Amino acid sequence: MQIEKYETVGKAVAEMRKANGLTQSAVCVDLAHVVGMSQGRLSRLEAGKWIPTAGQFEHLINALRCTEEQARELRYLASCAAHRLADAS
Repeated sequence: MQIEKYETVGKAVAEMRKANGLTQSAVCVDLAHVVGMSQGRLSRLEAGKWIPTAGQFEHLINALRCTEEQARELRYLASCAAHRLADAS
């Protein structure tokens, strides 16, 4: 179930990135100052294989140039994935 939640978050991130006319490379330029965020990590996130920390996620939301509604949706999906992870522990 955790993998399913990661995939949901990753798909939403990819869709919002594309909807906002951004490439992974363009997003990563804005994330260059964020420790642990790289194009490889963004690719793994979009593939549903990795979830960033809360701080990294906030930087990602800014780099994606999300609207408030998009940011709210991404935060909700990420919190669901985080709760699922905590429940599995």
